[in-house]
Amino acid sequence: MARSCVTDPRWRELVALYRYDWIAAADVLFGKTPTWQQDLIIESVQEQGSKTSVSSGHGTGKSDMTSIMIMLFIIMYPGARAIIVANKIQQVMTGIFKYIKINWATATSRFPWLADYFVLTETAFYEVTGKGVWTVVPKGFRLGSEEALAGEHADHLLYIIDEASGVSDRAFGIITGALTGQDNRILLLSQPTRPSGYFYDTHHKLAKRPGNPDGVYTAITLNSEESPLVTPAFIKMKLAEYGGRDNPMYMIKVRGLFPKSQDGFLLGRDEVERATRRKVKIAKGWGWLACVDVAGGTGRDKSVINIMMVSGQRNKRRVINYQMLEYTDVTETQLAAKIFAECNPERFPNITIAIDGDGLGKATADLMYEYYGITVQRIRWGKKMHSREDKSLYFDKRAYANVQASEAVNLVV
Repeated sequence: MARSCVTDPRWRELVALYRYDWIAAADVLFGKTPTWQQDLIIESVQEQGSKTSVSSGHGTGKSDMTSIMIMLFIIMYPGARAIIVANKIQQVMTGIFKYIKINWATATSRFPWLADYFVLTETAFYEVTGKGVWTVVPKGFRLGSEEALAGEHADHLLYIIDEASGVSDRAFGIITGALTGQDNRILLLSQPTRPSGYFYDTHHKLAKRPGNPDGVYTAITLNSEESPLVTPAFIKMKLAEYGGRDNPMYMIKVRGLFPKSQDGFLLGRDEVERATRRKVKIAKGWGWLACVDVAGGTGRDKSVINIMMVSGQRNKRRVINYQMLEYTDVTETQLAAKIFAECNPERFPNITIAIDGDGLGKATADLMYEYYGITVQRIRWGKKMHSREDKSLYFDKRAYANVQASEAVNLVV
């Protein structure tokens, strides 16, 4: 009958030396001296109950060092369970598991007795008395089948999410719902391919930083330009390939930075979020304005009444949002009644009401006059601009509004 490693004094000595010093363990067991960038990850992940998110460019050695951290977690903690999550199992096999095989060969050549207690197969790494329990488990999933990730619990649990930027928020909801124990850890690894989603949030609103009491993740950014493992020739090639350091693809794949915007968009999420924190001083002579956006179809989106304080003209205009009201599944008649009730002139003297004047917006504008005697300002987004100069610059009023909104936001960031 197999004997557990916990009965071996050599294992107990190993644990006493390296359970809380994975940087030294990487050198002694696996013959790898971590780079300063890899040190950042190891120092975070080795902490009990840690939550770590790594945004990285090419060639920083994150998969190699992650394989070492997984094996150390399994070796050092009885009953430990490490779950490697990726969109495809093959992604795990050709990535992290490839390095597990390479590094385990080094460890067993230096400490041959480890092979008596831990077994490496093509798809698993486990302790001989704890197969299926004290183990590494690769898990793949597809969109719509996130429930396959459920059911993982252990006193010592480590989730590794590979290519985390492409993992759905629903999947993260299931994964983080399992982190109920005192020593349940999670490590997210990815290139920052999109400025939204859970992985993005772990580097922003969920990141530990001064002034963010809600932060829970240690957010780490690894720039390939700064990696000792990346050659200057590679950087030079990528600069030529992508056309400069500020190219979105270079930012993602080399600098490890989230793109400020996505193709086809004037504004990125970072700029918008910073602009929302700007304190605006309204000028004298300001007035009330309610802008109404009518939903494009029942259940498809929301109708919105945005009540604002406004001063100035054109690019001198200043706006302070006062109240935002959203409605789902309201008819044009119901929305007109809500506009009349909310935009009360006793509360908002001399308020101007502006509505998108085409489609369903036209019907709402008509009802405002028919039922309540209120003439609203109709915004005809598809119409041409008035002045000759504006006509030469903007295809229609919608284009003008989009460009002006972008310029206004960029003025304050």
